[in-house]
Amino acid sequence: MGDNGNTGLGAPELASSEVLRTVAAGAATLAQGAHGDDVRALQEALGAIGDPMTADGSFGPKTHAAIVALQAAEDLPQTGIVDAATIAALDRRLAARRAPPLDEALARAAGFSPDQVAALGRKSSATQASAAPSRHDQDHFTDANELPQVVPGAEPDPDSPPPAVDSVGDRAAAAVSSALAADRSARLDEVRRALGGDAPALAALDRLLAAGRLHTGALLPNLATMAGVRRDPRLVLEGGIDPHLVLAQAIRHVDNPLRVKQGACHGTCGAGTMEYVLLRVDPAEFVRIVDGVTREAGEVTLRSGRAIRMPRNAILRDASGRVDIDRLFQSALMNHATAMSWIFDYDNAEDNDSFWAALGGDSRVPLGNFTSLFQDIMGGSYTSVSSLLRSGASVADEVAGAMGRGERVPVLLKWDAGYHWVAAEKIERGADGAPASVILRNPVGSDSCKGTPPRAPLPEGCGRFRMKYADLAAHIDGATIKG
Repeated sequence: MGDNGNTGLGAPELASSEVLRTVAAGAATLAQGAHGDDVRALQEALGAIGDPMTADGSFGPKTHAAIVALQAAEDLPQTGIVDAATIAALDRRLAARRAPPLDEALARAAGFSPDQVAALGRKSSATQASAAPSRHDQDHFTDANELPQVVPGAEPDPDSPPPAVDSVGDRAAAAVSSALAADRSARLDEVRRALGGDAPALAALDRLLAAGRLHTGALLPNLATMAGVRRDPRLVLEGGIDPHLVLAQAIRHVDNPLRVKQGACHGTCGAGTMEYVLLRVDPAEFVRIVDGVTREAGEVTLRSGRAIRMPRNAILRDASGRVDIDRLFQSALMNHATAMSWIFDYDNAEDNDSFWAALGGDSRVPLGNFTSLFQDIMGGSYTSVSSLLRSGASVADEVAGAMGRGERVPVLLKWDAGYHWVAAEKIERGADGAPASVILRNPVGSDSCKGTPPRAPLPEGCGRFRMKYADLAAHIDGATIKG
């Protein structure tokens, strides 16, 4: 792979600029007042996504306004400054304009060779002529444009925050210089080939390699296995999901779990929290489960010996704002956690299942169900601690102790007028050694930090926030911990 892959920039308008590659890596920014060829490249890219402007190489008010508009559309801070998150958003939009048509995705899913796929765009004149409507077709089938869109487009998969930004300190401090063993190098090549030209996924793979995360363990073998197995054909036929996209999103989630989102208007905070914690604690197992539930059989055996399967109605894309892999994985978790899911599938579109709907309930996973499912997923023994049986301060102390042992702890908080699952990630102690604050992550993937409980956002955003320890004790309803 070329140098462009190291920054995740796939668009030639951007990747040709050394300064923009540096911005994408998080080592520089561009702002109003800048001049030169790098600004011209930026302006040409903005023009390509529909912001007409003169590419004069001068970062003036019009360029500033275009950047602010892009940031607003991507739910980024509207600073007008081109940073890593902004350049990644621009790169995604350029890539979306070059996305292959659905017939090409179908061909790849059917196992056609790259040459056969390329030939889709090179039909002979005779073939093109035969594709034209015959005279017998005139005045028939003219209402197709009134049909609803069956397969919505893919949700943009953000490369933000930059992988180097992490308040909890999960990132490797230095690159690993040792080479992969020969057998692992071959497996890495398999994964690269399966990704094709997906620059963001290849860049994420490079970061995993540089951090030494592919040198040992099951992560690389599981990715290679996933790369070599065909996906469920319904993914592309019913959902328009290119099989390579499932692998690409899995790699990017492993590289940066802060991409995980719960889904707007979906009560999947428990499933989103579980997905996030699994990615942090055991990403190889996350890949294995995703591989299993997206195969044609649609199920995989968990560490507990129980099988988890993906409900078919999770395949169709929705308006939840989640990328495909989040929707598929979270739906499988919800289906597994739901009472009598062997009879009634979890309905992703309605965010419930027939059993709960019949009772007038909803799909939120209560503490006991969550702990049972978490134990199935993680293996080992886990237990629920609840403020119904003891004080909130006592429950908070158990959570603090578990974090002190290096655990990521799923926590159920009293949240505004209801309850909400979040992941407790790091305990911060004062000079006296007593717990002072805690860092948590909202599975929604963002947090305005308004309302209750009191909390403050962290620099990387994506749902990370800090809460005073006393507020944690006052608002905790329960948690799932080892033991």
